[in-house]
Amino acid sequence: MSIDIPDAAELPDSTCSYRQVYNTRLARKILAEFCHERFLRPTELSPGEYVVHSDDRETEYRFRAEVLSLDSWCIDPASLRRIRRGEQLPIDSIDLLVDLSGRLGIPGDALPEYLEEFVNTATISMNRPDSRRIPAADLAVADFQTIEKTMTEGHPCLVANAGRLGFTADDIERYAPESGGRFALIWVAVLRANTDFAAVSGIDYDSLVRDELGAGTLARFDRVLTGQGLDPASYYYMPVHPWQWSAKVARIYALDIAEHRIVPLGAGPDRYQPQQSIRTAFNVSAPARHYVKTALSIVNMGFTRGMSADYMRTTPLINDWVRGRLHGDRYLASIGFELIYEVAAIGYRNTTLTALTRPGSEYRKLLSALWRESPVPRVAEHEQLTTMAALLHIDHNGIPLVGAFIEVSGLAAREWLARYLRAYLHPIVYLLYRYEFKFSPHGENLILVLEGGVPVRAILKDIGEEICIFDAPDDIPEDCRRAVTEEGDEIRNLGVLSDVFDDFLRHLAALLHESGLVTDAEFWTVVAHSIAEFQAGHPDLADRFEKWDLFVPTFPAIHMNRLQMANSRRMVNLGDSYSTLVDDEHALVNPIARHRSAITAAGKQVHAA
Repeated sequence: MSIDIPDAAELPDSTCSYRQVYNTRLARKILAEFCHERFLRPTELSPGEYVVHSDDRETEYRFRAEVLSLDSWCIDPASLRRIRRGEQLPIDSIDLLVDLSGRLGIPGDALPEYLEEFVNTATISMNRPDSRRIPAADLAVADFQTIEKTMTEGHPCLVANAGRLGFTADDIERYAPESGGRFALIWVAVLRANTDFAAVSGIDYDSLVRDELGAGTLARFDRVLTGQGLDPASYYYMPVHPWQWSAKVARIYALDIAEHRIVPLGAGPDRYQPQQSIRTAFNVSAPARHYVKTALSIVNMGFTRGMSADYMRTTPLINDWVRGRLHGDRYLASIGFELIYEVAAIGYRNTTLTALTRPGSEYRKLLSALWRESPVPRVAEHEQLTTMAALLHIDHNGIPLVGAFIEVSGLAAREWLARYLRAYLHPIVYLLYRYEFKFSPHGENLILVLEGGVPVRAILKDIGEEICIFDAPDDIPEDCRRAVTEEGDEIRNLGVLSDVFDDFLRHLAALLHESGLVTDAEFWTVVAHSIAEFQAGHPDLADRFEKWDLFVPTFPAIHMNRLQMANSRRMVNLGDSYSTLVDDEHALVNPIARHRSAITAAGKQVHAA
């Protein structure tokens, strides 16, 4: 495996202690998520007391748990016991995966790679230096990028969510988001004849690179080309991740480099910090400049993370079309909700490899980049930015960051939750029901704007790759049609019920419940009233609320771990229908269904006011 977890004797006392804490947390997550996805069906020994047996029936895992809404298993970590042939053993999350591997359905020859991904995931939190462990109270008032680099949980549903297969231990330290490293991007000149560049209206290539690099750096790059007898006007300048350059581009495109179709220019002037999405980098030298997202051909969380040159041609055009549709929307403006758009993209094509491969091939995803707007210019000095993933973060002392935000706010926990839902859930529902746009609004794709610890508005990112456009108008440009989906009415509400309720709010509800801040029942009552409040305020959408019912009694589950374990390098075919991902045999009980009467009550209140 690419990263070993050192023996306890090699680690400082505090690290050993934290290692066991995080080992237990990971074991708890394995049991909870695999119970949620019904890989495991624990035996209830007595009320709230459960046991899971290993495949060989020689080992028992005993624990206390509450089964909350949405089949959410809230396991008491202090209760977790591992007993083999009558002997109690320390909890070991890796051994737990091996003990259960038969029921997980991972082919024997694929299990070592899955375990490698899990070990790499575990190392993030277990071996974190003390200097990088920040108490929740301090993190609650920290700056945007300090919060970003402190996140260690990764995707809340996926167990092996930070595999980074392809990175060495040194690469992890340089380029992984939790390391908080800062690095310069490599820049290359790529022959225009082999390259697609696209931008939203109002952006052109010359002004973009001038704003991103500055006149002095552009002049330096021009001199590199003219010094080799090459014409700068025949090339585009594009950024490359340093790992991608050395591990992929410099080798696979060696002939292109030798023949000057690609010309190395050296490092750019700015320093960047990797974000949780790992391919995306934030400009810490000039925060108002764009995020830069670059191809990075490592395996991480069910995908090889290259970027398609085919997609680069259309990504800004999709963003431009969405921006045009939302321009001037009074409701979104009134709640301060914003999208940050991918304003330009560039992709290089090797003619030989392109001719030999089909769209979707990893060999078409080696050398691409895009520029996304920064959220920094959009906030006032007294406002704080944070990734929404921070709401699920628990510090090394077991303190949830969401509790610290609530403490800073001075609000009752239920009121804080209600305000958060207005900032986040309302606009996501609005985009789906008004415009028929479904996004992937999970933790790292949302940025919250806080004021005194209170979420006051939200910023959505990752538009071009994540959007699904339902019932697109006939005049939608051909270049945007890859984002159009033909799902039926019966599946559209999953854009909220699955993508929001099950993927994110389920975890937030469990965290608030076990922390004693808001019970699970109270949590979903607040959500139900929030949805009712939103619907009452938009009576013109009543027919769609009825067709795509958010108060439906049940909805089908989507099993994220099952998808990843079936194919760790492409867990979802982006060209497939959304409906192909659902498990029709696992119906989740909708936790807000019993509150349907709140729709009528809220409507009466609005009309009375």
